[in-house]
Amino acid sequence: MVVSRCRYVRWFAALFCALVQGCVTAPPETAPPVREPVVTAVPDGNWELVTSTFIGAGRIPGVARATLTFKDGRMSAFSGCNSASAAARLVDDWLEVEAMATTRRGCPEPLGSFEGRFFKLLGARPVFLVDGDTLTLVAGSHNARLRRAGADGGQGGR
Repeated sequence: MVVSRCRYVRWFAALFCALVQGCVTAPPETAPPVREPVVTAVPDGNWELVTSTFIGAGRIPGVARATLTFKDGRMSAFSGCNSASAAARLVDDWLEVEAMATTRRGCPEPLGSFEGRFFKLLGARPVFLVDGDTLTLVAGSHNARLRRAGADGGQGGR
């Protein structure tokens, strides 16, 4: 009887240790330090659209090329019909554009559809990549490739 009582006590002691062990919490894992995003000014320059996913040739025949101009932390865009402007900055490698002010001319198709997609791309925090004289903007499944333009931003050229 003494032997069975010892086994009983050992069994309860083992159970108690297991319960205590399960209640002990591991020290909290330290989260990696929060990194502040790198915010910089968009490099000044004038760009004209060469190609995009929403219009392959980069232009609609008979319509001026779409353009972007960055100067002193501001962005100006021209779709070939309407203009837009907003404050713009780079956050890491993303173009962050504040709410755009746009002109509201009625644009004939297919220019109206193109304009909506072009301005939507600009407001979608696209990845911003400059490689020589080429600027690429990518957001989701849409992208646009632009080339460096003259000082007038290319808005007068057809």
